[in-house]
Amino acid sequence: MISTNDNKYLYSLRDLSAVSHTSSVLENEIDHVLSSIGLKRFATVVSDNASAIANAWKHISDKYPHILNIRCIVHFINLITKDILGIFFFFFFNNLLFNKIKPIQF
Repeated sequence: MISTNDNKYLYSLRDLSAVSHTSSVLENEIDHVLSSIGLKRFATVVSDNASAIANAWKHISDKYPHILNIRCIVHFINLITKDILGIFFFFFFNNLLFNKIKPIQF
């Protein structure tokens, strides 16, 4: 899907679930997309901060210093929320299990 009127682009959709997500594989995939579309068309790319993608972006940034790598804030919020809720539910159910908190009775 490429549309110039409403600025929505999808260059490629591929199933990479069978491929090991090492930094070199991700670096090659990113480099392929950047060079296929054209380096001058990119100012920034948004990604998560997994270790493999972070290592791949170190090499991509060295190769193409004009392209910024921006971390996805929604991904960070999701991780933080999961951590906070996980801690809350762990303490709540742990205390409930050992009768430190009495259940609310209606």
